[in-house]
Amino acid sequence: MTSASAVRERILSHGFGVASAQGLHALSMGDLARDLSVPKSGLFAHFATKESLQLGVLEQAAAMFQRDVGDAAEGNGEERVRQLFVKWIAWSRARYLRGGCPFVHASAEADSLAEEVRAYLKAILDQWSEVLKGAIDEAKASTFKADLDSAQLVFELYGLYLSHHFWHWSMRDHAAHGRTMKAFDRLLAASRRAA
Repeated sequence: MTSASAVRERILSHGFGVASAQGLHALSMGDLARDLSVPKSGLFAHFATKESLQLGVLEQAAAMFQRDVGDAAEGNGEERVRQLFVKWIAWSRARYLRGGCPFVHASAEADSLAEEVRAYLKAILDQWSEVLKGAIDEAKASTFKADLDSAQLVFELYGLYLSHHFWHWSMRDHAAHGRTMKAFDRLLAASRRAA
């Protein structure tokens, strides 16, 4: 890794932690320069604007999410739906997230983000919704009801994820994971064909 790419990686890694803990708006060139002991000019050599830094952090988060959730989930049909959800919840609790899911924080502040950043965030979330929907549609060929509304189930899975995020991170509730998985199992049971 070249010196320039190593500096860029340090910036993005630190920025990811800030975004996880406080949101994209907390990314400040001045604060990052101080935290990383890098001159501001060194930051601007990699990210000309705050928006380009925000995009870089979202790109890094998306790559990490793909690695730890999308690529890590195995199985087919209902098992793939389960694996995707389990990995998704594990991502939201990962030790390298300093304060929760950066996509949740970014979504909460989306109205005040630059249009380019907001559009990229939406694309990430839309792509994830399509992954979930694809797995659900695949499960409809085997164990799930053929007339199951896949978009509705995606909506409900997001609801569980956001509820888990709130109870785990904001309320520090140790029962959040168990309650979330119990609710998920009920959703799956309601989605299956009659025996």
